[in-house]
Amino acid sequence: MTVSKIAGSALALILVFLFAHSALGDEELRPPKTYVRCSPNGQFCAEMSAEKRQTIIRHGGREIWRMEGWFEDAYLADDGDHLVVGYWGGPHLPVNFSPRTTVVTFYRRGELIKKVHVSGIFRDLHSLPLTGSHRLWGRTLGFDKKGRFIINTTESRAFAFDVRSGNVVEAWFAPWGAGL
Repeated sequence: MTVSKIAGSALALILVFLFAHSALGDEELRPPKTYVRCSPNGQFCAEMSAEKRQTIIRHGGREIWRMEGWFEDAYLADDGDHLVVGYWGGPHLPVNFSPRTTVVTFYRRGELIKKVHVSGIFRDLHSLPLTGSHRLWGRTLGFDKKGRFIINTTESRAFAFDVRSGNVVEAWFAPWGAGL
């Protein structure tokens, strides 16, 4: 084999590794940025203020309540009272995650209702797929037409939560990556 073929093969191998690494979703987290997320009915909006590290809920432009914290993955219910927050790292958990790692948190007007731990939704914690430097748990999908909050896990299970209690009200088979 010639030197140029060896160099070409090495370059191809490096490119495959780089593309595979990015395809597995191991990206740096973006710095916090202020954004607005409205309820499905559009009546209420939550401003995630990166500068103030606060979440401000408005109805018709008027503030109705606020809470401490900026959240990367937050969803506001149609009643304007309930906020659901997904895991700060999106679908990526650390490789050495704790079974008590919170993947979804439910609030009512800034007061904690319930934290859902990874151990509460997985049958087998060893089943979480390994990416380049993380484990994938699943993803938040938002609210369905019944006002329930939906997540989809890498175990191909979906869960519907009652936002008022944070309790699972329904679970079903749903291929990993399936939408609402």
